[in-house]
Amino acid sequence: MSRLLRFMILIALYGSAAVVSYWLSWKLRFGFYPGIDGIPERFRDLVVIQGLWIVAFKMVCLYALGQFTGLVRFFRLPDAIRLFVGSSIATAVLLVIWVVSSFQYVPPASILLTDFILFTFTVMGLRVGIRILDERRKGFFRGGKKLERVAIVGAGQAGSALVSELISQPEMGMRPVIFFDDSSVKHGRQLHGIPIGGAPEQIPSYFSTHDLDKVILAIPSASPERLRAVVSLLKQHKIPVETVPSVREIVSGSFRASQTREVNIEDLLYREPIVINSDEIREFISGRNVMVTGAGGSIGQELSIQVTDMKPKRVLLVDRCESALFLTERKLLDADIDVVTCVADVKDLNAMEALVREFAPHAIYHAAAHKHVGMMERQPREAFLNNSEATYRFAQLAVKHSVDSFCLISTDKAVYPSSVMGATKRLAELSIQSLIASEETGGTRFSMVRFGNVIGSSGSVIPIFEKQIDKGGPVTVTDRKMTRYFMTIPEAVGLVLLASSFKEEHALYVLDMGTPVKIDDVARDLIRLKGLEPDVDIEISYIGARPGEKIDEVLQYSEEALLETAHEKILRFASDEMKVVSRFDLEERFTDMVRRNADMLFVPERDIIFSLLEAIDGSPKKDVPNHKKEA
Repeated sequence: MSRLLRFMILIALYGSAAVVSYWLSWKLRFGFYPGIDGIPERFRDLVVIQGLWIVAFKMVCLYALGQFTGLVRFFRLPDAIRLFVGSSIATAVLLVIWVVSSFQYVPPASILLTDFILFTFTVMGLRVGIRILDERRKGFFRGGKKLERVAIVGAGQAGSALVSELISQPEMGMRPVIFFDDSSVKHGRQLHGIPIGGAPEQIPSYFSTHDLDKVILAIPSASPERLRAVVSLLKQHKIPVETVPSVREIVSGSFRASQTREVNIEDLLYREPIVINSDEIREFISGRNVMVTGAGGSIGQELSIQVTDMKPKRVLLVDRCESALFLTERKLLDADIDVVTCVADVKDLNAMEALVREFAPHAIYHAAAHKHVGMMERQPREAFLNNSEATYRFAQLAVKHSVDSFCLISTDKAVYPSSVMGATKRLAELSIQSLIASEETGGTRFSMVRFGNVIGSSGSVIPIFEKQIDKGGPVTVTDRKMTRYFMTIPEAVGLVLLASSFKEEHALYVLDMGTPVKIDDVARDLIRLKGLEPDVDIEISYIGARPGEKIDEVLQYSEEALLETAHEKILRFASDEMKVVSRFDLEERFTDMVRRNADMLFVPERDIIFSLLEAIDGSPKKDVPNHKKEA
């Protein structure tokens, strides 16, 4: 429908309602029979003349409030409010004229008030009626195709928004039939004319008798335990299930409630979602030059995306893998800032210095690292050069060129390391601490952030499990008792950015990742997400821990005390307990390491790495720490 045609239809609709309501107002006030008590003679000559300009004036008021720009068949609460305000303004102006001029230019006040009530509710009724007819006409079929009959779990705000969109947009191909909700208070009631049947546990019996096509979960704020229980129940009965976006996605505006998708493992996280206020991050990054290394990796790519969202002046993305960096660049094509990509290796000190000198970053996020535990066990030299030596030299470059902030992305595997990867990341932490201890940081503020496994990263166990399930199994789990911390990539990166924006001069942070999760539980939940049963449809095979792997991970050494920060999920190590490392000793040992092991590329001499770590870090006794200091 063209704009002109829509405008003419609304003019005719509103104009007709205005004429009828004006005429009825006179008749209701003075009667319908002229011979008995009709319109008094002193008003008769004014009725038509006044009516013409009053109707025109109402149309002007409604036009000023945007009542002629919307679609005829769409009418919601904001439209009703604007209609009410427009009609109220017109009536208020007319009443003022009546007070000033009596009935010379406008009818009596009783007529005006009656006309206001009749006109407002007549137009609202017409618009609502048009919408109902349109929805009923399209509510069962769209383009000759039967709409999917869906049940909605959750009769709260998300469920209400979802159903409202589905009803008003039948082209989406879904027709909501019934709600299910945990709140017994809602049972037996209706929402948007759709009944609320009962608890989600009743879905299987209802699904089999009411010709439903699928179930949509509209409970983005539900606890992970409850979500897992509902999904497990539906998958057990082979019921197709989707979910609305997460709270974070809806609040950010990147997704609407109606953009449903399949349930994935991120939705079943074993803790409550983390909410991050981005105002501090935006204040820290906005208008500044930011450099991200390892921008082609899982963490580096998300860092690039979130940094770009904070409206920096320029962003420099660095990675030695051309194809990975290209994928990150593609994700930022719509960014309205200057994004520069550079294929370079952080081990190439000359290239890094040239980039820092030319780009002049205010903040550097150093995510470039080798993270695959098994592979680094076989290539300890490469792990040391990339994770330890390159980090130390790069941090010195940041100081030399007066970079304001340098943030190192670390890992829980750096705590009591049992793998080459963990040991080299611990050496990276110590190299930065040596600069801090020797007071050779210039104007650069250093921060280091430790966290555990992130779901969906290139090194995560979850993609491996998913491929094994798709092939029919077996799913290989190292040990029944093995646990890991888990967090989504956006959550981890958001907390990293927030931690780097804190005002502490230098700090080592750790992300509170909740309770460690058994890898065995993750594997079983993934199998159930596919509608299969562990140990029945898919075999689980226990293969034992591989070289360098630990049964449990921890996020701090026993002697490291923690302080609270402005965010409850970010903890800071007490500065007076940060490891004091001699910069000169570390420099000498790093240089000697590079010189003595020039031929170590494929020789698994991991003991050399651990000997170096012990010489610098000592040999701390392991226990499981759990203590905090009050800030």
